[in-house]
Amino acid sequence: MTALKSGTLELPSLPDIAINVRLAANNENLNIADLVRLVQQDPGLSAYLLKVSISSHYKRRHATSNLDSALRRLGLDATRDLTASYALKTLFYINDPQIKRHLRDIWQRSVYTAALAHVMARHCGFDPDRALLAGLMQDIGALPLLTNLKLYPTLLNDHHGVDQLINEYTGKISGLVLNHWKFDYELVTVGLERGNWLRDKQGDADLADLILIARYHSYLNEPSHKKLPQLSSLPAFRKLKLGDIGPQQGLKFLREAREEIDELRSTLS
Repeated sequence: MTALKSGTLELPSLPDIAINVRLAANNENLNIADLVRLVQQDPGLSAYLLKVSISSHYKRRHATSNLDSALRRLGLDATRDLTASYALKTLFYINDPQIKRHLRDIWQRSVYTAALAHVMARHCGFDPDRALLAGLMQDIGALPLLTNLKLYPTLLNDHHGVDQLINEYTGKISGLVLNHWKFDYELVTVGLERGNWLRDKQGDADLADLILIARYHSYLNEPSHKKLPQLSSLPAFRKLKLGDIGPQQGLKFLREAREEIDELRSTLS
C-alpha cells in the first residue's frame, strides 16, 4: 500500500447531511423545528429515521408519518448518530463494477456487527445508538483501500489477495478516516482496533471491546469462525461480563434477541 505509506491515500468525505446535522446538534440553541427542516432536505433520511423510530428498541409500534414526533422520540444524540449511520450506507452503495461486490459484502458485515452491538450495549452499560454507529464505522477504511486498488485490476481479480489486504489495512485506514472526519478518540479507536481479537487495554471495557465481541458473533455461522480464537479467551469478552456462552459459542441473550437483531439489519441494509 504505497499510497498509505506515503500519506497520499485519498480519504472519503463525510456526506453533507451528516455534517450539517452534527453541526446543528452541537448548537445549544437548536430547537426541534429547525432539526426537522434540516432532515427534511433528504427524503431518504427522513424515511429512515421514521422507520427506526418505530423499531422495537424504542418500544413504539404505532407508525407515525410525523417527522417532528419521530425526532422527539429518538432524541438529539440518536438523531445525530443515526444520520451518520444512514450517510455511511450511501458511501458503500456505489455502482462501480470493479469493487461493488467487495463493498456490499463489507457493508453487510458492518450492518450485522452494528445490530449485534446495539443489542449487546444495553446489557453492559453502553449507549446503544452510539454502539450501532461504531459498528457501522469500523470498516470505513475499506472504501478508500478498494478505491485505490482499482489502479491494480489484476490484484482486484485475486479475491484471496484482496481479502488479505482488507484484513491487514482496513483498521489503520478506518482510524485515519474517522480522525479526518473529526470523530472523537473513542470512535477512532474502534476503527483502529478492528479485528484485534487479543486486544487487552488496561482498565474497564470500552466501546472498542464491545464492537470486537459483536464482530466476533457476526462470524459464528461461517467457516472462517474456526480460525478465530475461542470467545472465552478474548480479553474483551472477560471485561464485558456479558453472560453465558451458548452451544455455538454465542451469547444466550443474543439468540433470544434474534428478532430485534434481524429487524435492525433489515432497517440498516
